[in-house]
Parts: sequence; structure tokens; C-alpha cells
Amino acid sequence: MPNPARVRAGLVIAGALILVSAFQAVPSASAQEKPIKIVVVDLERVVAQSAAGKVLQDRLAKFQEEVKTEGEGKAAAARDIRQRISEGANSLSEEKLTQLQKDYEDATIAIRRFQDDKQREGQKMQGEGLREIEKQLQPIFEAIRTEGGYDLIINNVPGVVVMANERVDITQEVIDRLNTAAAGG
Repeated sequence: MPNPARVRAGLVIAGALILVSAFQAVPSASAQEKPIKIVVVDLERVVAQSAAGKVLQDRLAKFQEEVKTEGEGKAAAARDIRQRISEGANSLSEEKLTQLQKDYEDATIAIRRFQDDKQREGQKMQGEGLREIEKQLQPIFEAIRTEGGYDLIINNVPGVVVMANERVDITQEVIDRLNTAAAGG
């Protein structure tokens, strides 16, 4: 199942890709003629607060709930087998106990495979959702960069950006534009 650390890592990567593509159109002569303009955006907050990000979060939460429910059913079935082994230890035939133990081992293996499969499926769903949001953000960042004359848009990630004044934080503008684009406006 997706975890917040992986979401942050995905956002850092997405931010770096957006940065690289944004700089492809910056002419080098203009950098020498005027001051460099830099702004920051908190991509994690964009995903958390935008309509597209909320849709992704809801989809992931629903998926996790389905996985939890299905996993609990599998665990209950395994506990039932284990209980039958315990209760029948003295009354069941050796052959029946052996079969129940094999069934229990198969059930626990199936649970582990289920968990691994669902974790990969959740990560894939999360990655695809983040890539879709990244596609939606690309033209927004291009427009903001052009309109604002910015030379650099940085993802405001602790450890990467040491300090940034609120004046240079365009996160809310990005959220608003992403929501407008998602609404078809």
C-alpha cells in the first residue's frame, strides 16, 4: 500500500522533471541582463489540496479499505484453519491434521502474496495518479514561468530548500490553476 514517504519521493522526482523541462526554454543571454527570479512551490501540498490530488487520495483510500477488508477475510480463514488444528490435535487422524497444516501454510502464503500484490498494485496506482497530475501541472508551470518571468521554480522540500519567504511561494496559485484546469476552465 502507498506510503507518505513514497508520495514525497515521487513528488521530489516530479518536481525535478518539471524543473528540467522549465529550463529548456530559458535563454542564457537574459540571465545576464536582469536579476534571476526564483519561486517555490510545495508539490506535496498541491497534491494534498488540489481537486486532482483529492481524487487520487480518495481512490487510494478506497483501494486500501478494499484491501483491508479482503485481507481480514483471508486472515480469518487462516485463523479458522489454525483453530481446527488446535481443536483436533487429539481427535483427528494424522492424515487430516497433516492436510489442515498444509492448508494453513497455503493460507499464510496466500496472505503474504496477497499483501505483496496489493502493495505493488497500490504503488502502481499511486505512481500513475501522480504522473497524471504531473502532466496536468506541466502547462500550468509553463504559463506561470512565462507570465511571472521566473527563471527557476523549485519544489519546496525540506533539506533542499533551506528557507523561502512566503512572497516567493506560488503553491496556492498552482493549486488554483490546477483546479480551474480540472474544472474545464
